[in-house]
Amino acid sequence: MAGDGEYAAMSSGGIPSPPDTADDLDQAAVMWCMRDFDGYVIEANATCSSVLGWSVEELSSVPYWEFLHPDDQHTTVERTQQMLLSGPMRIVDLEVRMLCRDGTYRRTRWNSRSSARAERVYSAGIDITDPLMDTGKRVLVGYWDWHIPSDTSTWSNGMFEMYGIPPGSPCSYETALSRVYAEDRSIVERVIRRTVASGEPYFADHRIVLPNGDMRWLHSAGRVISGDDGTAERVRGITIDITDRPWVRTVG
Repeated sequence: MAGDGEYAAMSSGGIPSPPDTADDLDQAAVMWCMRDFDGYVIEANATCSSVLGWSVEELSSVPYWEFLHPDDQHTTVERTQQMLLSGPMRIVDLEVRMLCRDGTYRRTRWNSRSSARAERVYSAGIDITDPLMDTGKRVLVGYWDWHIPSDTSTWSNGMFEMYGIPPGSPCSYETALSRVYAEDRSIVERVIRRTVASGEPYFADHRIVLPNGDMRWLHSAGRVISGDDGTAERVRGITIDITDRPWVRTVG
């Protein structure tokens, strides 16, 4: 269960107070990351990748809350916002379940502190997953990177599994769009066009139809990466199968 952390000036629970860099940590045992006030990871150490499976590039493609278990998101975001609004404070011993690249969840405990001057949040955490404790059903999740000028996409294996496409098949914007349920397609196209034109974050929930006729609900989130000329060059993000979450399914 998320959210037993309280605000405090001292660290506890065996986790160090998060420094500005990971250099002073025992990086074999402690995860460290730095993110901006919009929630995007800027840097993370190798332990984050080894525990969660995501690369720094993948972690930085969406706000941090996209990697939290749905039941942990609201409390964690609320407490983080309170920390940012209250000035330089700390969150201590905050327990959250984090989504791994393989679709499993791991229980983690974090200490965080904010710097208003730098507009950064520094966090240090440890993996407290108990092998005997149920952390929830595995979910289908995948990472994607759409290169706009060439209209080519790079998909993780999770994306191919989600869409029912053989791994390694050529994929593009049209590959994904062609699987979108007909009634949802125009809405998804409109959101994507707005994201590319404005540079604002991409968020969309929609249905897809698999080759066997089954339907899935997906939640996608991503961000625009601009080229040297300032125009949108790539959109990167993650997609999660939310078919088993009927309470959050709304097209758009």
